[in-house]
Amino acid sequence: MDIDIQQLRLLTVLAEEGNLTRAADKLFMSQSAASHILAKLRQRLDDPLFVKTRMGMEPSPLTLSLLPDLQKGLNSIEMALSRAKPFNPVLDAKTFNVAAVDYFEFFALPQLVPVLEKEAPNVRIAIEILPEKRQRERLESGDIDMIISVDQPSTVPKYYQRYDWLDDPLVGIVAEASHLPETLTLKQFLETPHIHLPNASTDPIDDWLLQHHQARQIAMIVQSYAIGGMVTAKSSYLMCVPSRIATSLLTMLPLRQVALPDGVPPLKLSLTTHHRFDNQDSVQWLIRQILTLK
Repeated sequence: MDIDIQQLRLLTVLAEEGNLTRAADKLFMSQSAASHILAKLRQRLDDPLFVKTRMGMEPSPLTLSLLPDLQKGLNSIEMALSRAKPFNPVLDAKTFNVAAVDYFEFFALPQLVPVLEKEAPNVRIAIEILPEKRQRERLESGDIDMIISVDQPSTVPKYYQRYDWLDDPLVGIVAEASHLPETLTLKQFLETPHIHLPNASTDPIDDWLLQHHQARQIAMIVQSYAIGGMVTAKSSYLMCVPSRIATSLLTMLPLRQVALPDGVPPLKLSLTTHHRFDNQDSVQWLIRQILTLK
């Protein structure tokens, strides 16, 4: 049966995305090309493979039965090829799938772009925003290459490899016209409504406050530092952000920086891979690029 690897990849990615356009984007092909591949597979396998529903494209029973073996086979092929030929970033085409917090997108990606353009013109990075449980599932299956996250006081499974990336002190940002002083007391910190960006299931500030039997007022929850900064600039709210993020936001928006009360812990970030996959030359190359960003 004449079926190539790219066709099989479409099946696995479409099962994850539930949407043909998103699946095509993730595979860096046009929607028409993805539709053509799906039509050919349906004809060859004599099965609809995916059915449109209100929830998106749902896999057929045949597809569900094929997916586990397909994914294992694709991972094995990629690992075998990577071992057969050392990764050459100047020449080789590679897409890295990275589950990451907003910090990585905001701080690291702009610094990685010049490296990619100069040293790895055929390398692409695809960022995925996933719940923590889903991150681990996709890391173990090889669907993502690494997780970049906020460190948490939890035990890392023995088959994971965690790399310490950086510590970033937390500071406050407020609108330029805010009445808040340059250094906040704990009382001012607790009385001021906060804009909050969740980076993990637990938060270092909230954990710290809990130890002192305190809690802050969360007025709004956002999903990116950029949006949080825009809202902060037009409000009387306070947003706690890492120092490196604050430096960038202050150049973009009418904001000023304030010091938080003594004792607020820094944000610690790490990079996690799976032992089954992180010995690949390509993955080690990307790890080195990220760990040099400070």
